[in-house]
Amino acid sequence: MSIHQTARTQYVSVNNIEVAYRLFGTPSRVPLLFNQHFRGTMDHWDPLLINTIATTRQVLLFDSYGVGKSSGDVPETFAGWADVAASLLSALSIEVIDVFGFSMGSMAAQMLALNYPSLVRRLVLGGASPSYGRGVVSGPAWTFPKLMDASTPEEYKNAYLSTFYDQVPKKQRLAEEWWARIQERSEDRSPYLGPEQTSRQASAAQKWFSAGNEASGSYDRLGELKMPVLVVNGDEDITVPTENSLVLYKKIKEGNRNCHLHIYPGTGHGFLNEYAEMFGKHLEIFLDMERVI
Repeated sequence: MSIHQTARTQYVSVNNIEVAYRLFGTPSRVPLLFNQHFRGTMDHWDPLLINTIATTRQVLLFDSYGVGKSSGDVPETFAGWADVAASLLSALSIEVIDVFGFSMGSMAAQMLALNYPSLVRRLVLGGASPSYGRGVVSGPAWTFPKLMDASTPEEYKNAYLSTFYDQVPKKQRLAEEWWARIQERSEDRSPYLGPEQTSRQASAAQKWFSAGNEASGSYDRLGELKMPVLVVNGDEDITVPTENSLVLYKKIKEGNRNCHLHIYPGTGHGFLNEYAEMFGKHLEIFLDMERVI
């Protein structure tokens, strides 16, 4: 069985744009699609998490338009990101999928489930926020610019370690361990996102969190989600504040009794790396149980 560090990168034409993806793991009826965070590529997923999940199912990693090894330009709305994911699934002849979205990827995942509900069997939203609406709050002003402005390998590392993990020595040691793990794939890596495509991702986020764009967001539509949903985060997330995950859960729960919430203690935006093996097992339970209520 292939693992994250060695899985073969493949390419497929998606609306005449070349998209890079890796599909590997234990053959399963329904693969799990991963939607990545701001400026992230296939190689920013933690191998410890991915390989834990790949023991029980196929995982589908991809670089969306304008990201990493893929061609094209980043769409400037999260609905556009969702369109890319849906078109990728069509190109791969995948008719139904489980979906995990993390951080900005969770915003695309919300729109994928809302706009293509027949595709999505179960939905997991990590480090997530609904779009602009009552109760949605902002984090510290420094986090987003730090991630956006990084331009060298050392600046990228510093940006992720400071926004995903607390600054105390114990947490920074865990952050260093995570960063070392995502460097384990030494060949055929996806390149970092450059300034132009980064700006396009930032434009999508700006629309998501701004008044006047409600019609293209998720906030007023979350009651439409009828598939089982799991909302997860750390209890100390400052990058996408934990409060927003609670708002998201409550909004979905208004129309969906099959929405679950799990908050990991003593951790922030990097909860999925700090609790990689546990989170992988929680995903397995949620995705595999016949009944999740």
